[in-house]
Amino acid sequence: MTRRSTIRYVRPVLLAAVLATAGGCGSAPPAGSDLPEMYTTSVLSSDRTSASSTAQSPPTSTASSSTAAPGSRTPTVDSGADPGEVAIELPPPTGPADTGTVLLHLRDESRTDPLDPAGGQRELMVQLWYQADLSGSAADLPLAPYVPTAEAEALLAFYPIPPGAFTAETNSRIGAPVAAGSHSVVFFHHGLCAARTDSTIVAEQLASLGHVVVALGNTHESPLVQFPDGRTVATSNPDFCTAGTDPASPVLQQLLQVRVEDVSFTADALQQIHDGANPTADGAPLPAGLDSALELDRMGIYGHSFGGATAAAVLAVDGRFVAGIDLDGFIIGPVAQQGLDKPFLVVGSSYHDPTFDPTWGTFLPTLTGWHRWFQVTDAGHYRFIDLGGSAMKWGLDTTLKEQDPTTWTQVFGDIDDATSQQINRDLVAGFFGDFLRDESAAVLEEPAALFPNVIDRTAEIVTSPTPTS
Repeated sequence: MTRRSTIRYVRPVLLAAVLATAGGCGSAPPAGSDLPEMYTTSVLSSDRTSASSTAQSPPTSTASSSTAAPGSRTPTVDSGADPGEVAIELPPPTGPADTGTVLLHLRDESRTDPLDPAGGQRELMVQLWYQADLSGSAADLPLAPYVPTAEAEALLAFYPIPPGAFTAETNSRIGAPVAAGSHSVVFFHHGLCAARTDSTIVAEQLASLGHVVVALGNTHESPLVQFPDGRTVATSNPDFCTAGTDPASPVLQQLLQVRVEDVSFTADALQQIHDGANPTADGAPLPAGLDSALELDRMGIYGHSFGGATAAAVLAVDGRFVAGIDLDGFIIGPVAQQGLDKPFLVVGSSYHDPTFDPTWGTFLPTLTGWHRWFQVTDAGHYRFIDLGGSAMKWGLDTTLKEQDPTTWTQVFGDIDDATSQQINRDLVAGFFGDFLRDESAAVLEEPAALFPNVIDRTAEIVTSPTPTS
């Protein structure tokens, strides 16, 4: 087992022990009658097992149409504290516009899902964030919750953090009309067995600046994907979540291929929307103005962890995607040896380098387009997603750090919550502003001038690829 896989899969158990000792708090917010059923109906009615036992055994495949009372759930720990005290931090975006969001249910009728033990058609839940027009009654539309209730329950089992952590409201209004104009499109893909909402902070920032962000959840890999009809699909094979980082792993190769095909299929669906059709499986109405807003000839893609590998793989095979970012992820597949001639930004944690991750030793020298390798000091793996913006809020800088300082360093690190998320927002927004909209970004050329934690290590990339045997 590689060091990376040890970090990824032992860490939840350690955090569970910490929280069992330190105590979590919070409960679900009351059901909101003004929210779509997708966001309020819980489909997990049974009590969860303890966080530590659940974290060691990722959920197996399940599909259920049963529902519990709207908003119901049974938290592992409930101290009676206000959920807002532990809800994940989602700072307001700093762009000039308001933001909206919508969930799309897509079904690829041409493709049998290789991850589905039942062999059904491939189905996806795709979330969009975009610049919104909140004139008139649109200003009264409800703010979207961070994640639908059932998915939140599964995420709490996967990430043993305080109950109530995923009860936050986002800054985006559900189904709001899209602001007039042409908007560049940026895809996001999550890490191994993670969730499409992992990068909501960055997604809302991009949307406020005029991009349309498209986030995919990998059905049968993610802890849980909830569909509008109440069905839920959990991880269908626990091997997906324990696959490590071996570039030759057939499990990872299969998951990567599915992800790349999902991105291409979703891009096709966006083209249908642009052309005036509604490709959603359930015929749900689309936000007004979405069709004319999509600029699809020059798209970008970024991802965290295994999502970074996904971004690189998509850029290698789909000409519609012209620029990408890897946030602390290893690289596998043919692109690791063949490289890219498109703009590509690699951002890593304080310990992530070609010695730690041999896939970078092979991949980085093959980048022939514009490229940078930035290292964020004092930052662990999860500082590059939303969880990293609340680690100190949850007290993990004392509880986890005291119990296991090595795990604290690898998972979060001493960079403060707000700074880590500001770095993520500025680097990702600056990159896509530059390469999708020709807006120069000083943060890409002299990142340390704005963020002393960010070191440009591009000059250290070996000039010839590491030989492979």
